[in-house]
Amino acid sequence: MKQQLLQWQQKWNALPANDQRALGMLSLFLGAIFIVFGLFKPAHSFFENAREEAQASRELVEWVNRQRPQLERISRSSGGNNQAQGTLLQRVTAAAKNHNVTIKRFEPEGDGRIRLWIDQARYQDLQPWLNTLLQQRFVVQSVSVDALAEEGMVSARLTLER
Repeated sequence: MKQQLLQWQQKWNALPANDQRALGMLSLFLGAIFIVFGLFKPAHSFFENAREEAQASRELVEWVNRQRPQLERISRSSGGNNQAQGTLLQRVTAAAKNHNVTIKRFEPEGDGRIRLWIDQARYQDLQPWLNTLLQQRFVVQSVSVDALAEEGMVSARLTLER
């Protein structure tokens, strides 16, 4: 390494003064270009993007705060209708009875989750029953519906979560 530096120094000293000056100016120019476009511009762009994201987040928080009274009003007005009383299984079976859906088997899966098997149901009854469950703020984790030989009849397996 030391030998290479000595070689470069000898080459530098062998250049005429005007070439040394021009090469020095070129080095300064290239160094300035590197600092501006290699360091300053990317950092400036990063901070501008961060500033824009922060502004968008502030606008989102403001929008959510403006919508809060309306959401609370909706929640109060529909709170009794959409949320039936009772355990998870009681609510699911009550909704099933209302829609003529017979649950063959059920299996609780921890707190707030239940797996259901329905062997034979009319699709016209199953679909409104699922809509009722969604209105009661159930989350359908998985659902598998298979058509049966009889027209309009299906079997289903689903997992619901509260």
